[in-house]
Order: sequence, then C-alpha cells, then structure tokens
Amino acid sequence: MKHVRTYESFRNYKNYEPINEELFGGVINFFKNLWNKATEELKKLGENPSIDKVEDWVDKNPMNPADDTYIFKGLLDEFNKKPEANEQDCLDLIKNILDPQTGSLGAQGMQPLYDNVIKAFGNDSPTMDIIQYLMETIRNRAIKDYKYAGGPDLKVGTNPKVDDKKIIVDMKDTTHLPDFKKVILTAGQDNKKRKQLAVDWVNKTLIPRLDKYLSETSLKDEEIEKYIQSKGKEAPEAGPEGGYKPGDTVIYKRDKFNADEWKKVTDENKKKPEEGPMKDLQDKEMIGIKKVKEIKGEDVSFEDADFTKKTSDLLGAIEGAKAEGQEELVKKLGEIKSKKPEDIKKVSSFVDFISDEKNKDKVAEIDKIMSEEEGE
Repeated sequence: MKHVRTYESFRNYKNYEPINEELFGGVINFFKNLWNKATEELKKLGENPSIDKVEDWVDKNPMNPADDTYIFKGLLDEFNKKPEANEQDCLDLIKNILDPQTGSLGAQGMQPLYDNVIKAFGNDSPTMDIIQYLMETIRNRAIKDYKYAGGPDLKVGTNPKVDDKKIIVDMKDTTHLPDFKKVILTAGQDNKKRKQLAVDWVNKTLIPRLDKYLSETSLKDEEIEKYIQSKGKEAPEAGPEGGYKPGDTVIYKRDKFNADEWKKVTDENKKKPEEGPMKDLQDKEMIGIKKVKEIKGEDVSFEDADFTKKTSDLLGAIEGAKAEGQEELVKKLGEIKSKKPEDIKKVSSFVDFISDEKNKDKVAEIDKIMSEEEGE
C-alpha cells in the first residue's frame, strides 16, 4: 500500500507557510469544499491520468466559470456583495487571486487541493505535479505580465514570495499593477463604479489571459514531463494517440465551434447527446459525434465519413452515444420493417458487404455514386 502524506506533512514538506485563516477569511472554507468536489471529478479520470486528461480537467473544472468548482467563484461572490469598493479593496481583489502565498492561485488557495489529490492518488502519482505546474505557470505569467509586486520572474515549485515593499497602494505608482490602476482611476471618486470596473477587469481581462496561458502551457507536454521527472517521478502514459482508439464514439469540433459555448456543457449533459445543450450545439454545427475508424499520427478518420480531424479537434469520448445519422437510420429501418419487411434481409446483407475489407474498393464506388446523386 502506498504511503499517503497528510495535508500537514505535505505542507511541511513543501516548506509552505501555515494558512493565515484570519487573513484569508471565510474564503478558505470555500476552497476546502470546492476542492473536495473537484477531486471527485478528477478521480473519474482513472488511477494515473495522462497529462492531457489532467489538462482537460483543469480547463473544464477549476478554470471554467460555468462549473461549480470554478476557482474564483467564492472570491468574486464575496467581492460582489460589497455595495462599493475603495482603491485598497480593488487592489486586494487582485492580490487574493495572484499572490503566490495568499492568493487563490497561491499556496493557501491550492494547498487543500494538493492534499486531496495526494490522498486520492498517492504520493507516487504525478497528478498533483501536473496540476501544480499548470496552475503555478499561469499565475507566474500573470504576475510578470501585469507587474504584480513589480512583476518578478517566479519559478514553478519553489514556493516563491514577492517583495511586499513593491505592493504599493499609491495609484499613481507604476511598480505594482499599473494597467489595473489606470482602469480603476477612471472611476474618480465613485466607489460603486470603481467596484464594477474592478470586477469587469478581472472577468474580461485577467481571467481570459489566464485561460490563454493555460492553452499555451497545455501544448508543452515535454516541459511538464521534465518537471515531473525533476520530482523523481515518471510521467503517466498518454495511451494510444491521446487515449482514443478505433471504435470509440467521440465528440469533435466542427467549423462553427465556440469554446465558450462548449465550456457551458456539463458532464451530465454529455451523457445525453440527443437532447439539451449537446443537441443544440450539434444543430448549430459547433460539434459532431462519430465513431472513430482509424487513427494515424494526429489524423483521425471516422466510420461513414469522408473527412478527417486532428486529435486536437476531439473533445472527448462518450459511451452509449448515437453517432450522427444513427437516429435517422433507426427511423428508416422501422419504416422498412413495417412497409417492406422483406427488404430488411437486403439491408442486413448490405451491412455484411460493406463491413468486409475485401469489398472496400466497391464500397468506395458506391459511396461515390450516392454522393453524386445527393448533389443533383
């Protein structure tokens, strides 16, 4: 049985400072509850989930505004309860997101998650290291780009601290969060307007930038693997071509795909592809559902389709889903059975015919003839 570190021993191991619950307020309780829910979703990925699967979990759970485990929900809800906000309140809002010690993306915000992950996956699993690399990378980039406390160049996994002397409240100072201060200054003496400007900057500027950082970091699996190895662990197996295999029914991006709309789809929605949000996105030509025929490198071909997709276009596999056209097929078979039952045998024979590999050239000719007729 693997040794599982307790939360307290893990915190000491990483040399993190104890959580200042008085400073962090009631938000720390939100994080404890949030990470309990998030970890349950993470456990569904299997015993040792691949880097890609963990990246997808981060994107669709803690970094997804539409998910109930959204990392900034508690913080923003508390801030929105304020009738108005002064300059210090606004600067504290950003601090409570970005500060590497006390922020949502800092040690105090993330430690409960790391504790839960270690309990769920064991100390030898790299799952916690993958999450840590992703979350700390996007945090550190934001700190640098928006010049939080002067914008130091922080490293992942080092329990970094910023120079508190550079967290300057003076709104004319450009050492600390200059871009944010410029926006807040436009409110003049209007505290209600100032509060709204702060919330809008977080939702429309900071969070989209964090999401962009996450997308860019997710493309660098080699760097994540090196980080895992630096911790004396082995990177998890990615599985065949990102975990997909022939026969899987998958959801894929179509030309009109919209990432924001897709994030609103819950795991429960995905179990019902023929109704609700899933059907709506299919009707809008944002997503499609088909069964994988073959995977070669990054190219994925589908059964009953003459196009291919890249593995990066696949949004996930679903069990028991109906592929595109399946519902119509069932309807037509029902009509044949009631009107011309003798033709059912012909349909069965045709299915056997097109399933035989030796007939693939003839099947291609039939497909061509049928495509030409559809185009007339």
